[in-house]
Amino acid sequence: MPDCGPKSHHDYPWTGCGSNKDLAGCRFSLYPLDRSYEEIILGALSKVDLSKIWSQTEALSTVYRGRLSQVFDCLSAVFVYSFRENLHVCLEAQAILGCPGDDDTDQPPPLDDLTVNRKDLEGQDFLVKAKLALYPLGRPDYLPIIAQAFHLAEKADLKPKIIHYATKIDGPVLKVFDYLKEVLAITQGKVNHQALHFTVSVNSPTVE
Repeated sequence: MPDCGPKSHHDYPWTGCGSNKDLAGCRFSLYPLDRSYEEIILGALSKVDLSKIWSQTEALSTVYRGRLSQVFDCLSAVFVYSFRENLHVCLEAQAILGCPGDDDTDQPPPLDDLTVNRKDLEGQDFLVKAKLALYPLGRPDYLPIIAQAFHLAEKADLKPKIIHYATKIDGPVLKVFDYLKEVLAITQGKVNHQALHFTVSVNSPTVE
């Protein structure tokens, strides 16, 4: 967390912060359940074209910052590049719009709306499972917003199902990531601060 300004003991730790840019952020961790996990993780990260976003990889996770469409363009790419036949891989992520603790440091390149990874991902249609929980923060009428996200999954034919504390969906990998992006997009401008926590999994050995 950057030091955004003078503080007093009455302030929140992020007092004085706030971004003036139309930025989304996502912090994620990738888990390939294989002995060669290091090679798979670092290999996937290195293949992603990051020219449109800001990125940082730390010991615990990786952060992508940029336009919402560009963040998810890179996020879908890193998952696709981690895919191996019959290998169980999970991606655990939290995507954010409008965080009051954000700031205008760690900027991506000059903002535009171009995505640069999708052209190399077309044709990837392996099936994944995902769960998600949407948090439209600061809105007393948050339930209709969450319901809208559920109905969006129905329209996308992702077979949404309410489970404890989350919604589960199933579908082709790129369609699932497009949906997750749209969940945040439908509330953009309507909610000041929103968070989407999600897990995407492929080749799980668990039989349902």
